[in-house]
Amino acid sequence: MPGPRVFTVEEVDALIPKLEALFGRMDTIRKNLKVLSIRVNALELIWGAKVHEKENPDHGELQQHLAEMKLAEEQAEALTKRVARLGGQAKSVDPPLVDFYGVREGRLVFWCWTRGETHVEHWHHVDQGFSNRQPV
Repeated sequence: MPGPRVFTVEEVDALIPKLEALFGRMDTIRKNLKVLSIRVNALELIWGAKVHEKENPDHGELQQHLAEMKLAEEQAEALTKRVARLGGQAKSVDPPLVDFYGVREGRLVFWCWTRGETHVEHWHHVDQGFSNRQPV
């Protein structure tokens, strides 16, 4: 079985517009999830556990919010999988942070992209993380 794809900096740079678009959609999903979570919490504060009983007047609204949350979570997961299909590893969605395998000076590294960067500006060893980023 082949290993992960290894990218050049230029190949990752070419993917940045797609990453920006994906994380723009992720922002919308996350905002929607936040609103839905507030609504669910409000109903649970008002009714307590009784809101989960079918006889409760707000039970239907709660179920609708929970179903919308589940759908939004599935959409977020699908976007994360799309990042993976591009060859990246989504390390964070807030802030967006994606690592791509690369080679630097004969060693396997991660090219590290975060939102706002128009090209890959940093890298780090595969056994290290964001705090160990170094300029390209």
